[in-house]
Amino acid sequence: MVNDLNKTLQMGYLGADAKQQSTTAPVTFSIATSEKWTDENNQPQERTEWHNIVVFGNLRNYAIKFKKGDRVFVEGKIHNNKYPKEIGGETVTMIYPEIHAVEIDRVAAKGEESSPESETTSDKRSAGKGKK
Repeated sequence: MVNDLNKTLQMGYLGADAKQQSTTAPVTFSIATSEKWTDENNQPQERTEWHNIVVFGNLRNYAIKFKKGDRVFVEGKIHNNKYPKEIGGETVTMIYPEIHAVEIDRVAAKGEESSPESETTSDKRSAGKGKK
């Protein structure tokens, strides 16, 4: 029998410096990923999605160094936080998705060009595995 799989891969740019509420709290940051295409009228289009990243364990020591504009790779699992919210006298369930990182990699610091060379030699970290 095959197990289910919850895995996502994202590469994008930090919208703000990574944050941590206390030394024992997870590190959080958001990354933007963009998709570009040309529409049927030959006009360029772009859509940007924001992804909330949460980093636990030893990876926090690496992730807290991430700064706004850094290009990062994140491998993780999608986790949906659910909470009730009253809207117009009715209680609805709100869903706040986030990615729980299991591997992170700073591909390029802000202002650096990412290249195949920098991607293969960059500082990559995995949860529970230390430095690769």
